[in-house]
Amino acid sequence: MYGLIQTLYSSENQQAFERLYIDSEPKEQMLLRSTLAEALKDCPKFLPSHGSDWILCTLASYNKPPDDTMRVYQGIMKNLDNFSFGILTDDIKWREMNEVANSCLVGLSFFRKYIELKHKRKALPSPEYYSQAGAVAFSRLGFEDIGENFSGWINFISKEMTND
Repeated sequence: MYGLIQTLYSSENQQAFERLYIDSEPKEQMLLRSTLAEALKDCPKFLPSHGSDWILCTLASYNKPPDDTMRVYQGIMKNLDNFSFGILTDDIKWREMNEVANSCLVGLSFFRKYIELKHKRKALPSPEYYSQAGAVAFSRLGFEDIGENFSGWINFISKEMTND
């Protein structure tokens, strides 16, 4: 996050922002990350090697509880580098619930068009199937708010983090 702060603010403002962040409670820290994400929208500077910070700041701007935001962030970070989306296979019964939740979240957020294409051409499950599976998986993991608002999370991530 500190790299993002350096990109946006002068050294004097950087120190003030950092002190404010350090002295804040977790909920206020998420609000500050949200503010940072809003400021980055107008930033023409290239943001090298701060991708994970940018993802967390952007997710914080959805203004959901910090625990939910951190869980979604973890799901994205675990699956973005090494993503596979074949959850409707014989081995689904052996997959962990976390893996199902994360796969559905990342798949629908970043690869929805691909899923729709596979559904149309090869009769694979529809995006709605994966949306329901992801919502149920998050609910079973104890993240009922994410499960209830799963399509909202998908729409937000897709809108804020992709070019679609």
